[in-house]
Amino acid sequence: MIKLSEYLGKNLLIRQKSFWKREFEFLSDNEIIGEMKYPKFLSEQVECKIGNEKFIFKRSHMFSNVVEIRKQGYELPIAKMDSNFFATKGILDLPRGKKISLKFGLLNNRAEIYLGESDLLATLHYKIAFKEKCDVVIEKRSEILDEYPWIILLAFYFIQLKRRNTGITH
Repeated sequence: MIKLSEYLGKNLLIRQKSFWKREFEFLSDNEIIGEMKYPKFLSEQVECKIGNEKFIFKRSHMFSNVVEIRKQGYELPIAKMDSNFFATKGILDLPRGKKISLKFGLLNNRAEIYLGESDLLATLHYKIAFKEKCDVVIEKRSEILDEYPWIILLAFYFIQLKRRNTGITH
């Protein structure tokens, strides 16, 4: 399993592989940490691979503000993220009662991941040109990010949902 705490102070990047495909790589310099891809062209479901584990991010239905996280091959979600009405804040319910807060910028270009309400773990800065790209900064060491490294890709996925205006806000 990849420990994101080892990447504290390094340049992390999520970038689109090709302009024509919705496939993304989570990189540290030239090392691939994880991958994320949409299996179908207009799909909202995302398949993620970090290390040897594969996860699926999916909204339960079209106008839902709940994103379910599943391990590939399983039906029950391992975690759920519920956002507020304007999709500026979300609460991620992890196994064993742990909670993570995600806060999103009004212009859909920034995401912050907090342990509780005030303990900043990571920041994502979203940029778009011909290919989508996101700078990731790990702010401090955390067992949560080491145990659940897919949280970074979940925040990136949610920013994309908001930018594509696919009904994430009612």
